[in-house]
Amino acid sequence: MSRLDNTIEWLFPKLVLENTPYMGMWLEETNASFCKSALIFFPIACVGYIAHYFFFDKALGLEPLDLWFNFRFSVAALTVVGFIFYLSPLRHKKYYKLPLLITWWVMSYLQAKVLLWYPAADWTWVFIFTIIGTLMLRTSALRSAIVTSCMIATELPSLIESNISIQDISSGIVVSLSSVIVFRSSYISEIRNFLLAQQHIESQKKIIELNVEFADRIRTFIPRVIAERLEKHVKENHMSVLQASIEVLEPKVTEVACLFSDIRGFTSGSKELKSFVTESVLPDVKVCSDAVEAQSGIPRKVGDLIFAYFDDPNPNLNLLRALLAGLDISRFNKDLNSTLSSQQINRYILISVGEAIVGNLGGLDSSVEITALGSPVNFLSRLDDLTKHPKLAALLEMGDLLISEESAVQLKKLDMGLELIRVSLAQYKLSIRDFPDVSVIYRMKPTDANYELLTRTLTLLPQTHLSLEPTPIASSF
Repeated sequence: MSRLDNTIEWLFPKLVLENTPYMGMWLEETNASFCKSALIFFPIACVGYIAHYFFFDKALGLEPLDLWFNFRFSVAALTVVGFIFYLSPLRHKKYYKLPLLITWWVMSYLQAKVLLWYPAADWTWVFIFTIIGTLMLRTSALRSAIVTSCMIATELPSLIESNISIQDISSGIVVSLSSVIVFRSSYISEIRNFLLAQQHIESQKKIIELNVEFADRIRTFIPRVIAERLEKHVKENHMSVLQASIEVLEPKVTEVACLFSDIRGFTSGSKELKSFVTESVLPDVKVCSDAVEAQSGIPRKVGDLIFAYFDDPNPNLNLLRALLAGLDISRFNKDLNSTLSSQQINRYILISVGEAIVGNLGGLDSSVEITALGSPVNFLSRLDDLTKHPKLAALLEMGDLLISEESAVQLKKLDMGLELIRVSLAQYKLSIRDFPDVSVIYRMKPTDANYELLTRTLTLLPQTHLSLEPTPIASSF
């Protein structure tokens, strides 16, 4: 910016706000601040003038006393009128500074007259009144200098008549003008700071709006529990959505319960692709995902396959939620199949527990993949393969929940009385690929009794807040 531009802005500071949406805000803010100061000044001035009469003028016996009484109480009355003005709706008018300006002008002019009525008075108070009155107007340096000059011009006759030396008067004028120019030179800085503050607020609003828009968009693509955790980090830690995403989705090792279920006969059913997928598969997959999220699980859909993990710090809570989600899936499938005219949806629901890596195991671009890796996940995949074996399939009914032995042991410790059916794989000469040591799994039928037992037990367990992070049991990756 050139010196000429700086000079123009110094002379006319409000030009900085021209062509911006903030001029009205500045005027409102200035009005409110000025009126607040005026409401403090007028009562103090009123009390001061009345007290001055009783404790100085009258105490010293200044004559004529009527003159001093009329002087002090007239100014006090003027301050009362000014105070009433700044309490009224008139304070919002364009020339709201005028009552204060008139009051100070009268006070300064009469202070000069005091030198004629009481020669022992200090002449410097005339200029002090002038400086204070001008500064209270809170305007530009140029306007302040003009107001000061006009006020002094009306005071000069009294100053000269009271035999104040020209040297003293000149010094008073120079000091007064210099003071108001120096102090009110900050006016341009006040406006610039106001403008910067408003621009900062505006940019913060835009950032918040973008964060909200971004959060709303990604919420449609990520599990509800993850969205809740993102919102918690954004609000409590004042993070951006991207920062919160990195924090929340950082891979961690923790104890989880896993759920796995895919549609049996999907390949043959998809021969009638349109009717099978639109009437059966899509509604089924959505409700399965909803059932998982209703129990604070984190689902991942791959075609007709539903995988989910539950990573609350309370392992028992995870398992009960996984089982309830599984029962809800089984029940919905049964209800859906009773209404379908096309091929029915058949599923087993598989449950396991154990240690896994959870979080975003992809990147931060299109490769984002919120999932779990580890032994309980692999176990369910291999168990799902085994359910296709005729010997095991003959022991099961569609809609059954198949539970790992570790899950069954955990349930028995809760002493819930669930109806679990032990299935010995060794008895049927069956084995789970990659898990040769596993010889037993458990079957749980989706009965009302099991559902009620799970629901009752879940309500008795301490409920960890859903947006809490899972407790890592090893260092993050």
